[in-house]
Amino acid sequence: MRSIPLAVILSLSLATAAMAQKVAPATTPASSSGDVALVYHWIRSNTQPGDCGCFDLNGGGVSGSWNFGSYWAAVVELSGAYAGNGPGTGNSLTLVSYLAGARYYLPPPRRSASHRLQPFAQVLLGASHAGGGIAGAGDGTMAFTARMGGGLDLPLGSRFALRLLQADYDLTTFANGVNGRQNNLLLGTGVVLRW
Repeated sequence: MRSIPLAVILSLSLATAAMAQKVAPATTPASSSGDVALVYHWIRSNTQPGDCGCFDLNGGGVSGSWNFGSYWAAVVELSGAYAGNGPGTGNSLTLVSYLAGARYYLPPPRRSASHRLQPFAQVLLGASHAGGGIAGAGDGTMAFTARMGGGLDLPLGSRFALRLLQADYDLTTFANGVNGRQNNLLLGTGVVLRW
């Protein structure tokens, strides 16, 4: 009598395992060696704390990543942004950043979809160069830069993905006459080529 329930459970287990093998696994960042991304950046910046002399910069960046382990990648990024008319000054600003760090691909929310969204978190550290009248005392200088945040990629097959959103807290430490710190918001979108 006990053998009938055991046989049913065993049969259901084998059927479930067989059905699971028929579902094609979706590509993950870990299934490639790395990627190259070309991303448009919009940065909301400020000149100094207190009275917000906030302004927008537009630009872009190129990044490369090399995967190691299941969910980790080393990342390098070169980006540039430009503002043509600063708040109340009419001056411009060109900001070029050189960054490197680590990225962690979070486990996807849905494992069975072939085009599932792939969230990630990252920390990048490096330096930025500022040029133009808005930079003030920081004009022509290099300063420490840190970007902390993440994004959301949508795979379009095994080699391509869309970076639907990248959102980072972008800290720069140029001289500004008050505290030598700028708290910026960086938003981005672009395309990713996996290799």
